[in-house]
Amino acid sequence: MDFLASLPTPLTEPSRRFFAQWHSWRGGRLLPRRGAMDANGLGDLRGFCLLLDIQGRDTIPICFAGSMVADVLGTDLAGRNYLDLTEPENRARRAALLFAEIAQPCAAVIYYWLHSDRGRTLPIELVSAPLCADDSEQPSLVLACATPLIPSQGGDRMNAGSYAEGEGLRFIDIGAGIPPVGADLVMFGQGVQ
Repeated sequence: MDFLASLPTPLTEPSRRFFAQWHSWRGGRLLPRRGAMDANGLGDLRGFCLLLDIQGRDTIPICFAGSMVADVLGTDLAGRNYLDLTEPENRARRAALLFAEIAQPCAAVIYYWLHSDRGRTLPIELVSAPLCADDSEQPSLVLACATPLIPSQGGDRMNAGSYAEGEGLRFIDIGAGIPPVGADLVMFGQGVQ
């Protein structure tokens, strides 16, 4: 399978560059290890990236959050629980999406429509792919890249409620297939681990 040639057609150029860099870290493996990750290789995309550590259904700390993410959201997310970025009723769904992504390793794309106090809307394409910790064969990390689909205007902070839920989720096969997940995020034939 030629992973890069199989990427969904609508993906933007920055998302394709993100996946090309992630793919280069694989070195012939299904998943790259964290030690192979060269954040500097992401170039200008580094500022749009987040590294999530999937520790449990209620604990997904953000290990790294790029400077552009902080600029757009008006806060540094590093060290915070990724699940705290959504409403309590959405936490289980958000965790299930990430667990599906690592249970049957795959990449993903989802879209967010961020809104500012000034009434501006900033569409974001968020792509993500799993990694393994250096001492593990099982993925437990997810690297994400959230790039604006239109230029953002400096100083226009986005409302936290507008990035509570995304839409249009699509899993991307990286060589292990696509998780058999229904709309309710229950894996057919097994629970999401």
